[in-house]
Amino acid sequence: MNKYSKITLSLIGVLILFFKQIQQLFEDVIVVPILSKIEPNLLIDLIFLIISFLIFRKLYLNFKNKTYISGNQLFVSLSILAFYLFIRITNEYNFYTFTFFDKIKYFDILFSYFIISLVTLILSVLHKKTIRGTNTDNLFVDSPILNINEDVLDRNYKAKRITEEIFQTQANQAIGFGITGEWGSGKTSFLNLLKKEIGKKNFNDDFVCIDFNPWLNLGVESIIQDFFDTLQTTLKPYSEDVYREIKQYSDSVLSIGNSDFTNSVKNLFGFTFKKNVTSEFLELNKLLKKLDKRIIVFIDDFDRLQANEIFEILKLVRNTAGFDSFVYVVAYDKSYLNTSLKNLNIPNPESFSEKIFLKEEHLIPVTEAQIEIFIKENLIVNIPEKTEEIEGYFGGNSRALFNISNNIIPLNHLRDAKRFLNSFINDYKIIKNEVLFVDYFHLKLLKFKYYDIYILLFLNRSEFLNDKGTYYGVGGSKYFLKNKYENESNNNSGFGLRFKDYNNSILAKFMVSQLNYSKEDILKVSKLMLRLFEAENNKKHHLSIVFPKNYHKYFKDNLNTKDLSEDEFKTALNSNFNGLKLKIDEWKNSNKLDLVKYRFYEITLNDITTKDQYEKIIKAIFYLAKSKVNSSFYGHQILNFDYNSLSYLISDKDNVISNMHYEGNKSDLKDFIKEQLAVTSYSTFESDLLNHIVNENFNEDNFILNTEEIKEYLVEYFNSFLEGSEPLTNELWGLFHNCRISHLDPLQGGSYRRRYEYLEEAKQSLIGFMEKNLDHFLVLFINKNSFYRDSESDKTVGLSDILKNNVFNSYDDFEQWLRGLNAEELEKPTLFRDEFLLFFDKLKANNYNMVEYDFTFPLIIEKLEDENRK
Repeated sequence: MNKYSKITLSLIGVLILFFKQIQQLFEDVIVVPILSKIEPNLLIDLIFLIISFLIFRKLYLNFKNKTYISGNQLFVSLSILAFYLFIRITNEYNFYTFTFFDKIKYFDILFSYFIISLVTLILSVLHKKTIRGTNTDNLFVDSPILNINEDVLDRNYKAKRITEEIFQTQANQAIGFGITGEWGSGKTSFLNLLKKEIGKKNFNDDFVCIDFNPWLNLGVESIIQDFFDTLQTTLKPYSEDVYREIKQYSDSVLSIGNSDFTNSVKNLFGFTFKKNVTSEFLELNKLLKKLDKRIIVFIDDFDRLQANEIFEILKLVRNTAGFDSFVYVVAYDKSYLNTSLKNLNIPNPESFSEKIFLKEEHLIPVTEAQIEIFIKENLIVNIPEKTEEIEGYFGGNSRALFNISNNIIPLNHLRDAKRFLNSFINDYKIIKNEVLFVDYFHLKLLKFKYYDIYILLFLNRSEFLNDKGTYYGVGGSKYFLKNKYENESNNNSGFGLRFKDYNNSILAKFMVSQLNYSKEDILKVSKLMLRLFEAENNKKHHLSIVFPKNYHKYFKDNLNTKDLSEDEFKTALNSNFNGLKLKIDEWKNSNKLDLVKYRFYEITLNDITTKDQYEKIIKAIFYLAKSKVNSSFYGHQILNFDYNSLSYLISDKDNVISNMHYEGNKSDLKDFIKEQLAVTSYSTFESDLLNHIVNENFNEDNFILNTEEIKEYLVEYFNSFLEGSEPLTNELWGLFHNCRISHLDPLQGGSYRRRYEYLEEAKQSLIGFMEKNLDHFLVLFINKNSFYRDSESDKTVGLSDILKNNVFNSYDDFEQWLRGLNAEELEKPTLFRDEFLLFFDKLKANNYNMVEYDFTFPLIIEKLEDENRK
């Protein structure tokens, strides 16, 4: 119970004990001379109505701001309300009422203020704060570990050993243990492990643990005062005498409590109220021993203090508070401690701490291997879909990047590793499918340690990189580091000669002349730069940073590109849908849709604040995805959009979207999404999207449509296309294959096997469509041997597996269907069915293995000859 609750209870007790006396006093001082003279009137009514308005306004603001109501505030308010209701119900007083409504008293308005806390609390429970969709890119908090299962550095065995030493050491004098390590080495985490181990062994409560953090104080006196206050508060339950003695001793140490008045009294009567500090120390020390407990004081953040503050803490440990039953465990950076003592002109500062601490436990620095494992494991956990690339990177020669002894860019401790992961993971998740992991990882390391070099590569790449050299396939030219001779001549003779020595590059020269980098730092940067732009293996992945077409992608996590400015995109995004639609058309004409698409990938649910903005963005994405573009590889096609990114924006997982923008009405959101998926205006994009969603570990609770609704859409898309399609188009087969749904069949051992099955409605639609142009499909289903006519004996042909695996359940079902067709009822006459059936009989006799067959139907002859020429 806090002090405010204690005061409230005390006042209630006084009120109950002296109720009659207090009531009489209230009547004599307030009721008779003041309240009895007031008569109700309209002016007073107006005043109290204004007060009522202010009370309701306060309640509204509490509700709007989600005001926190503490237990103490609620207790005080309810106590006052209970007292008032007691007075009100007993009718001991004639309360004045409103002139226009005598059921409400003036005092009811005043005391209604105290009901605000209760109503606010009830409303906050009924209307919990909306939880927005969270970014799965969790940050690594730079906080000390609390549990043994977090001990990735395997230091708990040391904590156990020191715990044994503390328990076994006799309490004949104060003992100090020093936990030393450099900044970020995990000293606080080690102290937490030590406390856990002490707690496990402290069965009989023989030890009392005290945490003291001097860094929270300002100045030496504040530190000392807080130290003794902490001792008082912790030890008070064990002895009131100890509590008082510590207070008296701390006053003497700080020379407080000696006012002019007390000094005058001392002189007048010829005696003192206190003994000297030494006597007080001895008496307190003797009293502490009688507690029969060991006091363990943990002191952290020691190396964040000023030199004089550090020295004062050492004095506390060694002298001022060096009580026999005390054990001090102090965490500090030894080099920082020595420097601080040296600045205070302390002789032999290197050995000074040995006089204070019985033992110093030096925490071994985190190793390169531990940092590597930590980064690797957390990358895999956070980006599981890139496990193969991550394993390949850390399993190869690249692990040398973390080798501190080899003088390469080091991540010196786990704090560095966490900060790096925070800068890498979230950015990489956004762009992971557009960049090469190894290149992006190297560039991010460069950014983390040498941001100025990173900026130079972005803003001035033409100064330091050259792409005039040899062309390598479809990837085009590659970026290489310019050597320092290339800008000193008007000709580029000898350009093909690449210098593997980074010191010969223009960037290295610039680092020396303009940035004043040391040789050590230049060497560290060189290791990364050579891996990025001077790799010996010229066979680079097509997503590598060395290709100019990819270069800007590696910097787009938080920097603008010249291709599409951030202002231009934001201005378009803030316009209405028609304006945004026109802008997308403009970007299409200027061949910028790929960059526009990347910008839309970066939008998260947390960026969308209103329903109108949400619907505008979703409609824009569907319009963008269905935009027709020209591709050098695939010709005229739709732009498309990343299915995972879009499904995240429309899934309504945990009702985040419907709660955020549709007041919890999921059906309204569903109607809007259905408008975007409408069969009347669809393209193959919608079918591809729904097929991806339903086949990628689909969970109905996490999506706006259920499985059956998605199946209906997929079949409708397919049927709608069949109504006006030519027989042999890629879109037809794409839409049909989208009607393939996966199922997970359980296996022994708790594992599953994924099985795909085409929707029966789609299969029947395709079979019906095949009847409209039978000969075309029969030709389509015939496959030739891979070496057809390479020699005289290789002229075998067979049937496509599509027939039995996708359209029909077996070749027998296919044969039964084909023979059962009435040729006279077909929309187009068949000229090939009879010959195909003869071929089928021969194939069937050979157990459906390929056979030689000389066709006479022109279309199949043409197909086989054309494919052979290719």
